[in-house]
Amino acid sequence: MSGYGLKQAASGVRRWGGLALMLTLVVAPVFAAIPQDKALDFQVLRGGDEIGTHSLRFEERGEELHVFVEIELEVRLAFIPVYSYSHRNHEIWRGGKLVSLSSETDDDGTQYQVEAQASDDGLQVTSSQEGAFTAPADMLTTSYWNPDAMARERLLDTQFGRIVELQVDEQGREGLETRDGSVEATHYSVSGDLNLDIWYDQAGQWSGLEFEARGKPVRYLRAPLSADAAAGGNGA
Repeated sequence: MSGYGLKQAASGVRRWGGLALMLTLVVAPVFAAIPQDKALDFQVLRGGDEIGTHSLRFEERGEELHVFVEIELEVRLAFIPVYSYSHRNHEIWRGGKLVSLSSETDDDGTQYQVEAQASDDGLQVTSSQEGAFTAPADMLTTSYWNPDAMARERLLDTQFGRIVELQVDEQGREGLETRDGSVEATHYSVSGDLNLDIWYDQAGQWSGLEFEARGKPVRYLRAPLSADAAAGGNGA
């Protein structure tokens, strides 16, 4: 979250964050991290008040994994909108590697675009904020759904199209509240260019997020599985 969104907001820096998701390079854990209904939905709370949603959708198309991210946030003061954030991201992965990324962000009126494409030389990145550069071919993104990103020191920011550096400290397992009840999850504290706390359940699925923005805590509360998935729908 940046602006209020999810990347830089999640970093607790001067603007609202801009967030979006992370993928692994090991194929089996990648699919283990995808929920049964191929969706992750979060209610976003700021200081206890709901301000929007963060949703992810996963589609398998032949050898490709397509990940779609949508974030919609709005902060109100006495029923008057004082901040809005919208983010759309489409990532394509093949063989555990990122082959394409396209994102658009509206951070309270400021527009950002990022495009990335795999090549023989690495990952060719072009962004409205950072210009053009070549990133390592095995780069993961700031799309927080995959726990393998917690083993990385550098990630590609999907809002600004820049490389962010981070330090991750595992805090151990603990109970985490979701809208579907409490789950046991592993807690990680992230510092550096990003400052946040993030949780993954025992299946490796992204289950929670917390950070501070403009002096108030922002919290992600994961929504329950759909009725079909809870009944044992199609697995990933």
